[in-house]
Amino acid sequence: MLSVNGVKRFPKIELHCHLDGSVMHSAVKRIMKGEGDLDQMADKMKVPKKVSDLRTYLACFDYTLPFLQSRENLEIAAYELIREAADENTIYIEVRFAPQFHCREGLSQSEACRAVLKGLELGERDFGVKSRAILCMMRGASEENNLKTVECAKELLHCGAAGLDLAGDEKSYPPGLYKNIFDKAGNLGIPFTVHAGECGSAQNVKTAIEMGACRIGHGVAIAGNPEIKQMCIKNNIVLEMCPVSNLQTKAVDSIRNYPFVEMACENVPVTINTDNRMVSDTCLTKEWELLGGSFQEIDERIMEEAGRTAVEAVFLPSVQKRKLAEEYERKVNLFKKLEQSV
Repeated sequence: MLSVNGVKRFPKIELHCHLDGSVMHSAVKRIMKGEGDLDQMADKMKVPKKVSDLRTYLACFDYTLPFLQSRENLEIAAYELIREAADENTIYIEVRFAPQFHCREGLSQSEACRAVLKGLELGERDFGVKSRAILCMMRGASEENNLKTVECAKELLHCGAAGLDLAGDEKSYPPGLYKNIFDKAGNLGIPFTVHAGECGSAQNVKTAIEMGACRIGHGVAIAGNPEIKQMCIKNNIVLEMCPVSNLQTKAVDSIRNYPFVEMACENVPVTINTDNRMVSDTCLTKEWELLGGSFQEIDERIMEEAGRTAVEAVFLPSVQKRKLAEEYERKVNLFKKLEQSV
């Protein structure tokens, strides 16, 4: 395994990072304009040490969302997230958020989207990290609001938005309930990922794949299901795995039982992601360090292959994807040369 500094400097691709769960300390400082106890506020945005399940974990967002109800604050949050990603040599990140969650004080979904996209664009300009947005539809939300999110994705596709997602309480709202909406997204040519297999149901992953999902958020529940793992291999369905978050939500009971290495060795397409950088108090470097401390198989080679898998799964047009692949290989090769010279 690489040193902590080596892991931090290794080129990274991230597919699964929620904006409202990644309101970084620097963003809190700017949003609050230096007023209040910033450390205390940042701590309130982090998950408690004891969490019983995903629903309890999701309650943390009740504190962060009130800060994200203006164009300015959304732009700041997106920009500062890109700053954070750049600090650990992320070269491309897909940032997801639910536009309907940012309409409490008068913004439309479209206006919320454009504010986030502006922040991402400015972040790319200043820090060199390429980014795209994934718009989340929400379990339990009205069909009207979710369809508005689909319309925003259609409007902004290839203008900063890259695809759709379905997030929220998976146990209460399995993906099959949203088939009609995903059918519409598919007919519009909008790629989508689905949060599934995070709450113990492998069947939800199968349903999401059958509905046309290109990727699966989390997917840990398929570890013991050869049929669905084979579906992922055959159809190149990439799992966006998030170890720290999955431990916190009790999707797995211990890091030693985390199925990333197992599935990677079986050729299931797997990637490593943060899910929520602030809420989970994590980053890609910490995710890899956690795995590396528990599995001797984790090394530079497996990190490189996970990054390559992520590149192939990004929601970008083919020409842009090819350029990203070339950049990734170039930066990985440069990293190797620098490591050898030390």
